[in-house]
Amino acid sequence: MTSTVSLLGFPTDGWDRVIYGFLTEKHRLSGSDRTVDAYSRILKLFFDKTDKPPDVVLLDIPMPGMDGLETLRRLKDQPESSSLPVIMVTAQGDRQNMVKAVQLGVRDYVTKPWEPGEVEMCVNWALKAANVSSNQQEPPLLAESA
Repeated sequence: MTSTVSLLGFPTDGWDRVIYGFLTEKHRLSGSDRTVDAYSRILKLFFDKTDKPPDVVLLDIPMPGMDGLETLRRLKDQPESSSLPVIMVTAQGDRQNMVKAVQLGVRDYVTKPWEPGEVEMCVNWALKAANVSSNQQEPPLLAESA
């Protein structure tokens, strides 16, 4: 079964093309438009039954309108999306943003530039952990997902 990964808030600086390249090989991508409200777009997928909600969301911190940290907070506050794995992929690697993202419930935090395979590993690990928790088993170790 193909998983759906939503990419939200990614600028067109070349990094998005790298992410798209390896993710499209194994996953269905949605929501790569930087000009929309990421939070509204994700919640619409949960309530509008015409499309499948994402299995994982990749967020950048700087986004038009609502930033990625506020989007994360709101997603975690909603019962429908509270267990949705969110991975921050951002150039903002300062400790303050990392700590805030962890406090808000981010699954992983990757800073640009990342190592080859790093984002893909994080996505795969988040999908495995989400699948395991839905089956109420122990989550996989990070090394097991590579």
